[in-house]
Amino acid sequence: MFTKPKSGWTDILLGDFEGLGSYIQDVPVEVMDACICALRDGVPVELYFDEEGSEFTLTADETVKIVAQGYYGPEKYEVKLSKLELIQEILEDMEKFFEDWVEWPAEYAFFEDDEKEAKQAFYDERVILLQGLLQELREELAKQS
Repeated sequence: MFTKPKSGWTDILLGDFEGLGSYIQDVPVEVMDACICALRDGVPVELYFDEEGSEFTLTADETVKIVAQGYYGPEKYEVKLSKLELIQEILEDMEKFFEDWVEWPAEYAFFEDDEKEAKQAFYDERVILLQGLLQELREELAKQS
């Protein structure tokens, strides 16, 4: 679903749909939080992405439904993935590109050379946050089996 984050962007690819995730959102945190809540509460996954000029929402239950709102009005997509299949794919992408997600926030990129300690502290806190979310997501997925 997510490509390797680069320069504050990640491609979001599902079936025929292609969208973008931007650094203006904390994509890994927002996405994993939404997945954890959806699993814990037994509700659909609902995600919103601001593409800086367009946007889309993604809802996943029995299938994945995406509504993209761009320059030419709404476009609708449906992908034959269940909520659990989507969450598993998200988990795999978060693990695969873990280091890149740690460095995802714009704040990380804007540390000055003389702020090495602050940058390292930010990095360390981010590692702990994302590792915790990954663990919680794994645990909630395991309960679904």
